[in-house]
Amino acid sequence: MIALIGLAGAYAVSLGTAEPDLHAVAAGTWVPMPPSGLAGRAGPSVVWTRRAMIVWGGETDAGPAADGASFDVDTAAWTPLAPAPLAPRRGHTAVWTGTRMIVWGGFGPDVLGDGAAYNPITDTWTPIAPAPIDARGDHSAVWVRNRMIVWGGAGDGGVPLGDGAAYDPATDTWAVLPPAPLEAGAGQRAVASIDRMLVWGGRAGAIYNPADDTWTAMAAAPPALLGGDGFVSVWTGAQLLVWGGGGSDAGAAYTPNTDTWAPLAPSPLRGRVGAGAVWTGRDLLVWGGFDGEVRSDGALYNPAANAWSPLAPSPLAGRQQPAIVWTGQQLLVWGGAGQGADPKLADGAVLTLRAA
Repeated sequence: MIALIGLAGAYAVSLGTAEPDLHAVAAGTWVPMPPSGLAGRAGPSVVWTRRAMIVWGGETDAGPAADGASFDVDTAAWTPLAPAPLAPRRGHTAVWTGTRMIVWGGFGPDVLGDGAAYNPITDTWTPIAPAPIDARGDHSAVWVRNRMIVWGGAGDGGVPLGDGAAYDPATDTWAVLPPAPLEAGAGQRAVASIDRMLVWGGRAGAIYNPADDTWTAMAAAPPALLGGDGFVSVWTGAQLLVWGGGGSDAGAAYTPNTDTWAPLAPSPLRGRVGAGAVWTGRDLLVWGGFDGEVRSDGALYNPAANAWSPLAPSPLAGRQQPAIVWTGQQLLVWGGAGQGADPKLADGAVLTLRAA
């Protein structure tokens, strides 16, 4: 047997056994993380390596950051990253390739269009080739078919952008995407299936297929879902789940195989923006966010049952734009922005979901 993270209340599992049944959740157990050594920040990029959560960049009280650290779940310890060959930034993206984290774009003193790949084994960075698209921030980036695909965002002067490109780390080359059937803007969010990128923009969506370099428009969404920025979205393996944004507490599930939408059951959470969300393998997990006040509550949505379950109360203060990942057994939450002019947050916690 092993106890994940080795902390009191952690979920004990046998190596090689099935995952716990998250449909029958009994509140769960939160354990605070140790200090990271990083300044508090909102909106850092975050990836999960199957061993560690890596956070980098983001907005601190002193401005954009250019540092980061990794949290190892086996040792429950933080390790600072080597200095990056990148300027401080926020509004950037990061993807995990299976061996490296690729950071690209964002806002610093200027709009940025450069990137670099970080190797956690050697603790080294390598700049990547210049992109053939305009510099931008608040864009989407996903990892599909051995490519990082970048789309949308805002350019110089906040001008909305409606183009994108795919980066191949094996050859250090980029290829421009064809025009998409979507409005330009920075409010879109993308998720990755095994072989496609699905982009939802609050009013319309489209699917990009790298195999034949084509876009397909999604069917119209339910009216309750339209128009909200700051929503969360995840890919379940079969559906795109979208919830919240613009103060709405509505959500819907999109099934690509049938090009149809279905509303989600009513949520126990108030509508909000800036929440964190992950797919646990069985449930959409939503935590934190801002609905006029910063929140520290959360809930699980199970598509099979079309039902929500509240999470255990968190020891963390309310926040929006935290770093958040799912390890396969646990939720890791770190950083974020507190209420109004309060300092950015530098603490975190681990939630282990317990089978009932």
